Amino acid sequence: MKKFSTFGIFFISFMIIMSNTSFADSVLEEILAAGEIVVATDANYAPQSYLNDQGELEGFDISVAIEAGKRMGVKVRHVTPDWDLITAGKWGKRWDVSVGSMTPTKERKKALWFSMTYYSSPAQFAIHKNNTSIKTVNDLAGKVIGMATESTYDRYLHRDLEMENVTVTYQNWNAKELRTYPTDANAIEDLVLGDGARLDALLTSLTVVLDAIRGGCGSGCPIKLIGKSPFYEVLSFALDKSRPNSESLLKKLNEAIQSMYDDGTLVNLSMKYFKADLIPKL
Repeated sequence: MKKFSTFGIFFISFMIIMSNTSFADSVLEEILAAGEIVVATDANYAPQSYLNDQGELEGFDISVAIEAGKRMGVKVRHVTPDWDLITAGKWGKRWDVSVGSMTPTKERKKALWFSMTYYSSPAQFAIHKNNTSIKTVNDLAGKVIGMATESTYDRYLHRDLEMENVTVTYQNWNAKELRTYPTDANAIEDLVLGDGARLDALLTSLTVVLDAIRGGCGSGCPIKLIGKSPFYEVLSFALDKSRPNSESLLKKLNEAIQSMYDDGTLVNLSMKYFKADLIPKL
């Protein structure tokens, strides 16, 4: 058997390496070839995303993702992992993108790429409808406050929320306990059990509070707003930084979002699900 020359061995090794790297399909090419993009979202974040009476996902984020898929020429398949798994990154190709009302915080940017903004929303405190002692946000001192784990509301109440181009002003009082829940819906469930039964208040998006008041809990949840919004946040699609060759997908998603700005789709969906225009003016 003839021995390979040193050059021959080097050439074969080089070609193997190149076939696994430089010529690997981009994430976008993989998605287009499959004809499907897998989108992660939260199944318990109405009106952004929730299960309707038919057991199907519905809401603003769901509709935005489906519309983005149409503009890319692919079908959308939704998955609903825990929120902390989405924000942590290192998805391992289990899904391609998160369309789930995620704020690009400084901490999240260590693990995720973010698209352009597709809507914005104010944060909001809420208390039980029967409460008469909490009249201002300052009255929440010494109270038990709930929020979704690893959310911007969680970070705000722990005084370590950092968002680009947003100045966050913290309250000058301390809660008795900050209680985290898997989802905002779980916090609302505890709050509606009764004034102070498990929670004194919660912090979430104004859109979530208003949706719960209008039609949650069967005939409207017995909760009410308290105080002004402590901060506003902008929301984006998110991609996993640990997945190579994602740049073209991010560009394509931004193009889809921009086209939804241009033709009024985002405003129409905002009015449908939020009853208000929460789309920034570019």
